[in-house]
Amino acid sequence: MGLSKIFDWIHKRFFFCLILSYLLAALFPQIGLFLRNISFMQLDFVGIKEPLNFPLLQLFILLFNGGFGVKLSELKEQFFKPFPLILGILVNFILPLSLVSLYWLFSLPWHNPIERYNLYTGLVLIIAMPIAGSTLAWVQNSNANLSLCLGMVILSTLLSPLLTPLIIHFCTFIAGKSVETLFSNLDSQLNSQFLVLNIVLPSCLGVLARLVAGDYRYKKFFPLIKHINEINLLILIYSNATTSLPTAVHKPDMDFFLLIAIVTFLACLLRFISGLGISKIAGFGEPVKRTMTYTLGMNNNGMGLVVGNIVFSSQPDIFLPIILYNLFQQLLAAYFYSLWTKKDNFLGSSSFTFSLFKKENNKNSHFYKNNQ
Repeated sequence: MGLSKIFDWIHKRFFFCLILSYLLAALFPQIGLFLRNISFMQLDFVGIKEPLNFPLLQLFILLFNGGFGVKLSELKEQFFKPFPLILGILVNFILPLSLVSLYWLFSLPWHNPIERYNLYTGLVLIIAMPIAGSTLAWVQNSNANLSLCLGMVILSTLLSPLLTPLIIHFCTFIAGKSVETLFSNLDSQLNSQFLVLNIVLPSCLGVLARLVAGDYRYKKFFPLIKHINEINLLILIYSNATTSLPTAVHKPDMDFFLLIAIVTFLACLLRFISGLGISKIAGFGEPVKRTMTYTLGMNNNGMGLVVGNIVFSSQPDIFLPIILYNLFQQLLAAYFYSLWTKKDNFLGSSSFTFSLFKKENNKNSHFYKNNQ
């Protein structure tokens, strides 16, 4: 009973808990750094070897729970009616490139070329990452279209070996050859083995577990899964933020910090809003609209920090845009989550909400048929 009350308290005050996790990361990073250094075992999957550490375990839990929430028939439906999936992937590729290009153009008068370059590199690292696995937790808890979200996470991840070099080459062309040497090392880090083991495998295992468990057991365990997602997400955010946030808080460069904050917030906000706008133009139903909003706004910045630490370890200023973007994407996700939760509560019982969503999905299906 006590544990249930704690879960309910966190659920009702999730936005506050999110802010608290960042404050704790800035002021008390020791526990987060300790958690990040925990290593459990050596994974060996069809010849792919990698140590299983605490952050990877958290990512596995998020992706497995997300996969567990998806019916295989619903996931297959995304590929038979792929319009939202393809549209989402295209926008997720084109829009960030446009925003980064605009930053490079309008930041030309900035007084410090090194700071301008570091922010640009951080932005490139952000947009080179696939859609965040943590998106599944937000989508699942917001009564959105989970199968579409999982399809976008998996497809964006599988396309990373193809899209990442395109992003790097485009950004190198925009900024000139001064970034070519550093950016060339990104390709070697985002290899297909890493992506398959850490993203695709846990998602597929979750889908398989749902297939075995059936709908009855899923409905029985869904409230617990929802609470686990929230706790796991808060710990993941805290542990990731401990890598760079303390230094940014205790030794700030105010004008550079302000530039990073403004640029990353605007980029993140525009990406979230694009999900709402595109869904409205395309006539998508409420669950698809919510999924588009999350998936177009959120990148896998945990992976970005891991790759960044390997490639740009001697340039810590490059990590700050990733940290701040991660903060803003979680804050905006929490804002929309809070907004939609209040909307669902206002509409009434979950059964009424489900019937409303089902009705909108039927209209959405009619839209697909008219466009195929």
